[in-house]
Amino acid sequence: MSLSRETQNRLQEAINKMGKDFITAEETRVTDFHVYVNGNNGDLTVMDDDDKRLTRVHILEWEGEHNEEIFEKELRSLLAEMHEKGCFDSLNITKPYSFVLVDDDGQDIVDLLIVDDDTVILSKDLLEGFDEEMNEFLRHLLEE
Repeated sequence: MSLSRETQNRLQEAINKMGKDFITAEETRVTDFHVYVNGNNGDLTVMDDDDKRLTRVHILEWEGEHNEEIFEKELRSLLAEMHEKGCFDSLNITKPYSFVLVDDDGQDIVDLLIVDDDTVILSKDLLEGFDEEMNEFLRHLLEE
């Protein structure tokens, strides 16, 4: 399942709107962003470390959807695109900070994006098959 471009734009607008509060903040904040998707009604809510709701947006395509892997894939892609565009560069937040997908109880499921000056987060897809390739490489080295 892929989100429509219109839905992706609405999601970006909601996250950008949320970020405006952090651009104008007088002092640097320490927080992470907790992203919760209610699969029953399709609402996506972003909260800070104090469980204060920062934004909410309705995702029609996610009504009745309960597959966290779908949420993870779409949100990771969207947040990475926004990060590459520099959407988070002017936030007045102490680095590193992250966007984390959480469950109904607020427990972390997976990091969607970690923002830090010196850190690069590799996706699962990039590392898929890495163990086998590394083992083959080492086997080849030891044979010589």
